[in-house]
Amino acid sequence: MSAEGVRIRAKSATDSCGRLSVFWLLAAFVLTWTIYPALTRINLDPYGDMLENYAWGIGWQWGYFKHPPFFAWTAAAWFELFPRADWAYYLLSAVNAALAVFVSWRIALRFLDPWRSLLASCLFFFLPPVTFLATKFNANSALLPIWPLIVLFYLRFLERRRLVDALVLGLVAAIGILTKYFTAVLLASIVLHILFDRDARSLLRSASTWLAAAVFLLALVPHLIWLWNVDFQTISYAASQGDGRALDGVTSGLRFVVALVLYLIPAVLILYLTLLRNRGEGKTAALLDASGFRSLFHTVEGRALAWTTFGSVAVTLAIAVLLGTRLSSVWGLPMYFAVPVFVLAPVRPGALEVRREVIPTIIAVYVVALLVAAPFVRYFDEGREKHYSHVPVAGIAQAVEEAWKHETAAPLVYVGGDKILSSGTSFYAPARPYAVIENSLDNTPWITPDDLRRSGIVVACFANQKDCEAALAIYPVEFSKTETLSVQDITGKPWNVVIHLALPEQG
Repeated sequence: MSAEGVRIRAKSATDSCGRLSVFWLLAAFVLTWTIYPALTRINLDPYGDMLENYAWGIGWQWGYFKHPPFFAWTAAAWFELFPRADWAYYLLSAVNAALAVFVSWRIALRFLDPWRSLLASCLFFFLPPVTFLATKFNANSALLPIWPLIVLFYLRFLERRRLVDALVLGLVAAIGILTKYFTAVLLASIVLHILFDRDARSLLRSASTWLAAAVFLLALVPHLIWLWNVDFQTISYAASQGDGRALDGVTSGLRFVVALVLYLIPAVLILYLTLLRNRGEGKTAALLDASGFRSLFHTVEGRALAWTTFGSVAVTLAIAVLLGTRLSSVWGLPMYFAVPVFVLAPVRPGALEVRREVIPTIIAVYVVALLVAAPFVRYFDEGREKHYSHVPVAGIAQAVEEAWKHETAAPLVYVGGDKILSSGTSFYAPARPYAVIENSLDNTPWITPDDLRRSGIVVACFANQKDCEAALAIYPVEFSKTETLSVQDITGKPWNVVIHLALPEQG
């Protein structure tokens, strides 16, 4: 066999080994971040947002009053396949984050050798935005795989100038906007790179670029029509995130940057520990070589990665100052897709290849430690109640449906009341009723007054919850019965819920 043939076979074997290693890494990632929250959480999430996602999603609208629809659709579609149980929701969160790691690995392979690309994927185990924070599936965490996918297809388009890559880029960019409008800062950084990078500017003369833009806009048309019909409801909600003062944008921007850096520290410490273990005793060779970092900027693809990574942060800060937007640290969750590449790039060649078992060993120890600590974390959380953390939502949902069945043989189709009780009943009750979002038919256009009169509704409020009781007036039905349910939480504390029943019209 020729030398070239040997080289090709060796490269193929290396690539196969790398793919297999990433597969096992992702399997461990999904298992860990499905099991850990399932063992530590008392409720699905203490704010009820994950339940609300589902309650929105099953309405299958082109938008909801707070957000565009894609992440809610994802939750609704997932539970067409999986049982409506907490562990299945955590599995969705874990798979979502694992997809982000996988796509980021595909990006890393363009800039690092296969071994360091694998290490880049390993570092995600120690990034809280992709682990602890990502266990709560919402509009922010749903962007975790979408942002790197946008960047991956932008890189592919830069490399090959193929129409198919451009069209997929346009479609994925639209999905990003349909998940959260915040994706606009990533798209803005791509546009800025095309405008300011001489080697990328030629894309403006390519028909494929404009076809990608057309696909992007066409994919957004149904949502834009929905926006017009609801008087730009989601835009108004987004604009309300701040008081319009530049100072508010500056102060929240500083906190935002500090949070981004703090989230990065665990991964940097693990990498530093790995470097020390690889160097061994008595060796004083430098750990870093700045030329590796500088080399990223020698290619248009490397500069594109820098623009999309750091440029998106800069655009976010600029918008915050200009519009006086109050930034939240969780908006930064999808921004870490290329951070391991930039962290590993300046590491001296050979400094991570002596003891390759170090990071896999650290991951194994870390995972075991997490699972061993899980019962203690749960015990600690049982002693501190916050928001909806201790509400026995699943038990209340079952009790609500049983009370309905006691009054009528008709199925429970609609439920309203407190956010956690209505969306929780929608998720946990076997009948899977539709929830009236925040006791507002304007926020729930897929439910009409005629629907409520025809099928009836249960409105559930916590005892002495005056604002919830006052919302009964918005319902165009007659409540014929009121009943109090009492369900104990995990500590034995009783939670009293008042339900108001409007039975179906007699047909």
